[in-house]
Amino acid sequence: METSNTRERILEAAVDVLAQRGYSSAGVQEIVELSGTSKGSFYFHFPSKEQMVMALVERMGAKLISKVQNSIQKEVNPVHRVIASVDVLVTTFARQRKVAQVLLLSILGHGRDSDRKFLPMRERFSDLIRQELDIAVKQGYIEPVDTILVSRMWVGALHEVILRWLLTGHPNPLTVAIPTLRATLLRSIGINSDST
Repeated sequence: METSNTRERILEAAVDVLAQRGYSSAGVQEIVELSGTSKGSFYFHFPSKEQMVMALVERMGAKLISKVQNSIQKEVNPVHRVIASVDVLVTTFARQRKVAQVLLLSILGHGRDSDRKFLPMRERFSDLIRQELDIAVKQGYIEPVDTILVSRMWVGALHEVILRWLLTGHPNPLTVAIPTLRATLLRSIGINSDST
C-alpha cells in the first residue's frame, strides 16, 4: 500500500513540475522534493525520468478515457454519446489545465518514446468516436461515412483548439468553444446541431 501511495505522490508532483517547467527543465530532484519522497524511492518506481513520464502519460490517458466512457453511458443515441464525449474532454481539460499542459505541451515532441506513449491515448479517443459513429451509421442516424477518417479529424480539431487555448489563453474560458465545436463536428457528419 505504501509503495503504491509513494508512486502516486511522485506522479502527482510530476504533473505540477512538468506543467510549470516543461519536460526538459523538470528535474528529478524537484519532483522528489515536491512529493516528499526520496531519489531512492523515485528510482525504485521509475528507472529514469523518461520512464516516469511514460507512466504518467499512461495514467492520465487511462483516467481521461475512463471518465469520457463513464459519462456517455447514459446517452441512448450514438450521436448524443459522441457529442457528449467531446463535451467531457473539453470540460475536463478546462478544469484540469495542468493535465492538458503536461499531455499536450510538456511531453509531446520531447522524444520518440514519450510521443509513442501519447499516440495510443489519441487513438483510443479516436476509436471511441469511430465506434459511436459506426453505430450511428448502422442505426440510420447518419449517412454512411468514412468513420476512421472523421474520427481522426475530430480528434485533430479538438487537439488544435485545446492547444491554442494553452498557448494563447483563448478562448477564455475554454468551454465557450463547446457549442461551436459541437455544431461544426456535427455538420461534418451531415447533422444540423439544432436537430439533435
